[in-house]
Amino acid sequence: MIFVVLVASAALCAGIYTVYTLRGGNRVPSRTWMGVALLCLALALGVLTPDIRSGVDALLGVPNVARLIAHALTMWAATAALCMLVYWTHTPQSTRKAVHGRQVIAVAATAVMAALFVIARAPATNEEFFSTYAHRWPIALYMIVFGLMLTYTLVDLARLSLRYGRRITNRPVTRLGLRLFAAGGLVALGYSLTIIAVACLEFFGVDFDWDWTRFSSICQLLGIGLIVIGSVLPGTANASTAALHRAQDAHQCELMEPLWRAIVQTHPEIPRRRPRSRNFWGRWTAWTASWMGDGRSVSRRVLEIRDGYLQLTPWFDSHVTNRAIELGRKAGLSGSELQAVVEAAVVAVALDAKARGEDRVDTGDVEPGAENLTGEVKWLVRVAQAFDHSPVVTQILAERQRAHEEGRSWVERTLDDLGFGRDNK
Repeated sequence: MIFVVLVASAALCAGIYTVYTLRGGNRVPSRTWMGVALLCLALALGVLTPDIRSGVDALLGVPNVARLIAHALTMWAATAALCMLVYWTHTPQSTRKAVHGRQVIAVAATAVMAALFVIARAPATNEEFFSTYAHRWPIALYMIVFGLMLTYTLVDLARLSLRYGRRITNRPVTRLGLRLFAAGGLVALGYSLTIIAVACLEFFGVDFDWDWTRFSSICQLLGIGLIVIGSVLPGTANASTAALHRAQDAHQCELMEPLWRAIVQTHPEIPRRRPRSRNFWGRWTAWTASWMGDGRSVSRRVLEIRDGYLQLTPWFDSHVTNRAIELGRKAGLSGSELQAVVEAAVVAVALDAKARGEDRVDTGDVEPGAENLTGEVKWLVRVAQAFDHSPVVTQILAERQRAHEEGRSWVERTLDDLGFGRDNK
């Protein structure tokens, strides 16, 4: 029972997710049929659970009607999965005819089963339905029709899955999903063929004492499990990859946050969204909002930082560049690590100068942007971390602050520190 509940829950969740992806104008016929198949499968397994089965029978006032509903849903789940594969494997010209043909077969089988069920008028029972009433010819024929329909759909399902799987060479996850789909169809044949065999023996009055219900149930649930996994595996893999990319984008946005926040607080007209608070809740909300995006948030953040750079250009100071290089080399920095610290220092001083209303300098610059978004993100992450943590940037800002407190320019104060001030003339 636990396994039945797990398989039904997995099919229901997968069906709901598939239906969710069809919202708006994203209606793809093959995906629509996949959603129908998974939902029918989940409902069929749910209806067969004892409590729900008894409730449905009592609600409709017809003994064993829940079993008819469950068997019909099982057939339609297999038919819907078959229609999905038809859209994948047939040409557009032959698809409609092939789908309609399979639907006609399913409708006819459902009608015949319903008629035989009404004729049989089997009393309510808590035992296994088929094994209890298989000696009645309407139920035996009912079983044969049900088994033949399932056998036809499962064989066709496996055939089309393997046929389409051979065409796929560059999507290994999808190919694996189709192979699991085919394996599930072949395993579930143990269920349908057992039903046909038992029904035929009972129909011709042959005693059949073997406990076949356990074997058929195992084949049924194992086959359904493989089909559900095969159905959701490609979509789950794609969704997981997309979620991982969004998480990486959100993490990179978080790393660029110190530099971005400083720029947009000085230029509030730049950002599309205002910075959130720096407490845990604000940071978690910002990360979640970035993760829920589609990757554009990281590119937007890069554009907003570069836009801020353009507006800070008049305050970029070559003296700051030289001082940052000197302090960085003393600290053992070199290469791109030193360049990132220098850029962070130039930007930090420019933000401070603009905030204080100082005159334009127009003597400095920063590193040009990378050739692509990936390179830009990596570089600005480095600069942002240097902006937030580098002792070189902290020291330069402290020197500026002391110079302002003494009433001198930062350049004069720096020259004094180097021994070139007025006292050494």
